[in-house]
Amino acid sequence: MPALFDIVSPNVVRVLGAGVGLLGGVVAARLADVLPRRYDIELLVTGAARTKRNAALALVSTAIGAGLAQLLMTAPTVSVERAAFYFFVNFALALMLVAAAAVDIEHMILPNELTLGGGVLAVATAWWRSTGLIGSLTGIAVGLALTYLPFALYKRLRGHSGMGLGDAKLAIFAGAWLGAPGAIFVVFAGAMQSALCAAIMRVFGLSFAVPASVKAEIAALRAQAEAGDEEARAALGDDPMAADVATGGVKDAGLGGLGGVGQMRLPMGPFLVLGCLEFLFARRQILDLFDRYISPP
Repeated sequence: MPALFDIVSPNVVRVLGAGVGLLGGVVAARLADVLPRRYDIELLVTGAARTKRNAALALVSTAIGAGLAQLLMTAPTVSVERAAFYFFVNFALALMLVAAAAVDIEHMILPNELTLGGGVLAVATAWWRSTGLIGSLTGIAVGLALTYLPFALYKRLRGHSGMGLGDAKLAIFAGAWLGAPGAIFVVFAGAMQSALCAAIMRVFGLSFAVPASVKAEIAALRAQAEAGDEEARAALGDDPMAADVATGGVKDAGLGGLGGVGQMRLPMGPFLVLGCLEFLFARRQILDLFDRYISPP
């Protein structure tokens, strides 16, 4: 099989990667518009806010495409077929994550189509990726253990959820894609970066406004609960965000997936997504640091 760079110059590969990334940003924006409707969300982002979101998605997606093309430069003898497989599989998985982050910021949900769908794609392609099928399945187990088990324990002890199940599904996606080391890094890096962002927001007096769609959903549940709907009452009792909305929002910025500081909660999904992208592009450096400072001698 001919090597990729025997046919196409590195600069052309970079340009093609960025171009595919730009087109992917359009797809991500479309997913962010369409998927919330599948969850009965009617208050969608429109106008200038939607334009800014779409521009951000295009920028991030273009950077991901260019970055994946740059990673191909580390394997100059890779075949065209192998390079195409590596690029498009990883780009599709990254694109699903970016779209999921956008939806989480706007509506504080992580669509199953992106989290579980991404996990399925990651497992289905694991045999032909460096992670391998066993590594992918092990990553799923680690992601599950690091997120769902604390979720269940917290709920049992406190009587309500401390994080969303969508965050656990996203961690499983990370494990299926990046293996056990990736799942560990994504969960802990996501938590640390979320805490850092919360601290910076508090220092500068910034806040994260509860999305209008979340307020509308909680208001509807509250009306149903007042009408005697026990399921709605249980849902309100399980949702820590319901108390935040009831108090009219908060001035302190907290951590969505970890219980928070103060009452307002940042969505955890975008920080987990950031951790996935960091591990994707700095895998070798991260694993080297792990071996140097964390692994036993």
